[in-house]
Amino acid sequence: MSNMFLFYKLNKVIHSYLTPKQRALVVDAFLFGADAHESQVRNSGEPYFTHPLAVACVLAGMRLDCETIIASLLHDVIEDTEIQAKDIAIRYGDKTAQLIEGVTKLSKIEFTSKAEQQAENFRKMILAMVKDIRVILIKLADRLHNMTTLAPLRPDKRRRIALETLEIYAPIAHRLGMHHFKNSFEELAFEATYPYRYKTLKAKVLQAQKHRDRLFRKILERLQHHLVGLIENENLVNGRKKRLYSIYRKMRDREMSFSEIMDIYAYKVIAPSRRECYSILGAIHEIFRPIPGRFKDYIATPKANGYQSLHTTVFGPYGVPIEVQIKTKIMDDTAEKGVAAHWIYKAKSLSHDSAQKWLDKLSDLQQHVTKSTDFIESVKLDLFPDEVYVFTPNGEIIELPINATCIDFAYHIHTDIGNHCIAAKVNRRLTPLSYVLTHGDTVEIITSPAAHPNPSWLTFITTARAKHAIKHALKRYEHDELVRIGQQILSQALLKRHINLNSISGELMQEALTKFNFPSTTELYVAIGQVHFSANTFIDLIEEKINLDGIGINKDISCKMLIDEKNICQLATCCTPIPDDPITGLLTLDKGLAIHRNKCSELNKATKTHELIETDWRKGIKHNFSAKLFINIQNVHGAIAKVTANIAHQNAHILNFNILESDQQCGIVETIIEITDRVHLARVIRSLKRLKICLKIERALP
Repeated sequence: MSNMFLFYKLNKVIHSYLTPKQRALVVDAFLFGADAHESQVRNSGEPYFTHPLAVACVLAGMRLDCETIIASLLHDVIEDTEIQAKDIAIRYGDKTAQLIEGVTKLSKIEFTSKAEQQAENFRKMILAMVKDIRVILIKLADRLHNMTTLAPLRPDKRRRIALETLEIYAPIAHRLGMHHFKNSFEELAFEATYPYRYKTLKAKVLQAQKHRDRLFRKILERLQHHLVGLIENENLVNGRKKRLYSIYRKMRDREMSFSEIMDIYAYKVIAPSRRECYSILGAIHEIFRPIPGRFKDYIATPKANGYQSLHTTVFGPYGVPIEVQIKTKIMDDTAEKGVAAHWIYKAKSLSHDSAQKWLDKLSDLQQHVTKSTDFIESVKLDLFPDEVYVFTPNGEIIELPINATCIDFAYHIHTDIGNHCIAAKVNRRLTPLSYVLTHGDTVEIITSPAAHPNPSWLTFITTARAKHAIKHALKRYEHDELVRIGQQILSQALLKRHINLNSISGELMQEALTKFNFPSTTELYVAIGQVHFSANTFIDLIEEKINLDGIGINKDISCKMLIDEKNICQLATCCTPIPDDPITGLLTLDKGLAIHRNKCSELNKATKTHELIETDWRKGIKHNFSAKLFINIQNVHGAIAKVTANIAHQNAHILNFNILESDQQCGIVETIIEITDRVHLARVIRSLKRLKICLKIERALP
């Protein structure tokens, strides 16, 4: 009987906006779904199909299209019955079947943990949203009805579902601008999680409203009387009901007393047009004095979820604060229904546009994240409404998640600005890039073309966008390094054969690239840099083709690769070479090029199995280098302190200090120090030799 009553209600609503043909399809879907779920019952004992019917009623009330109504009626048939998606596609079309598949939960996959299962379900829901936003509307309506029927469930299950609703579904509804859903989720979840607190607070609110009813009506009548001529009728001025969860959260988070919250009177005014909103604001400020700093213009600068309204707080009679929201009918519907308002007004509303941008960002994000738990962590930052608003130097307002840093700001403006930032100014003062931004900060990013992301940034950034951009840039930087190394190796190998790389004609180079299946020289250099392809194999072909009489012969050119500031990172850590040390490059598979001292045992071991590259130091190289020393010291009190103090006195930084051996008489310590050149190292060793406790000092050589 309940099914027929609900269908009568659904049919009455869809009659106002669907065509007869569409209504006939909905009736067919009702009979099809009722038959499919015939033997199933809910925990309450009601027929199971009452649930899909109730979901369809919610969505019909939002005037959603025929496909969505049918999908909501049949959203559980694939999971709970023998019916398959192809059966639905044949009967109601591919789009309807895709909507139902999007809503269907993952039930056949085994998960390794409960946390991963929740993350995977959430991820599937988000991905379904990206394909068609109507999927999430069905999902939200599905959860809303489930929240109204929690009573038959065990208390622990009720609390779990309520908590999940607060953490996942309410924020999604908020982000999509669907405040009616968000508010309902919060109220129902509050009641299910803390039934005693909910009941007590509800009783106190009803009692307080009775006491304040006279003053509330007096203010309302005064507003209605003063706004005559600016609004279409006095019913467009009314009071805003205070929600219990909102009161509870303010009492808990802001430590406000119940009387402080209830002493604020709230009203809403519906204006005929956007321009009239500002006229009404002026009229309200004529009769009630505004409270400084409490005016917000969300019409000129809408919230990220598309919400638009003017907010003002004024001093009312007896000094009580009055909060007033001024908006048009379209703004009010968009505030309540969010993206769903798109189907009411048949136009791409601001809310829908903003939501779609957000969905596009999630779609882009999920392509770079493969693990479900990583995905939910990445999305959480962009999903939850804790935001901080900062300014660019031009006065543009930028919205970022709470705890966002200067790096997050830089990447929000543009990926290139983030990749090349070297410093930041907040409120015209130089600040660290890790500085956590607060409301109202004016942020200026200083960039340099030579700069690139630092891996340490990943430890303090907040936004998923910055995180993935940094990781991508670091990979790109590694790729560029391989290109540079590969080019150097090829160039040097060519010079050994007295051929200059730049003298090879474009046609000959292209012919050689085609022969070895390289799309461009970049791929060739990377393959050589990674030692996946031999430079000599490439050169053998070049030598066969090249005209040795005139092209590329220059016997005076040096065949050595020069080491400068750009390839310091390739210096081997085993023998720590410094300028003027005789050096040789060692090519190893995947690791690429490493520069060793000629006396290094690691180099000598690999001579027969790996390719060697002739290398030398570029003159005038300026950089800090690591040098490893072995020091034999007498085992006396304070010996190590004297050694470290002596090294520091010579302006050399100690990077590592390790005691290798020790007995009653003496000990051996290994230390890695940072020096500028060979002269600096000699000065440090000379200074240590002057200490009586230092018996022997030598540079480490494996």
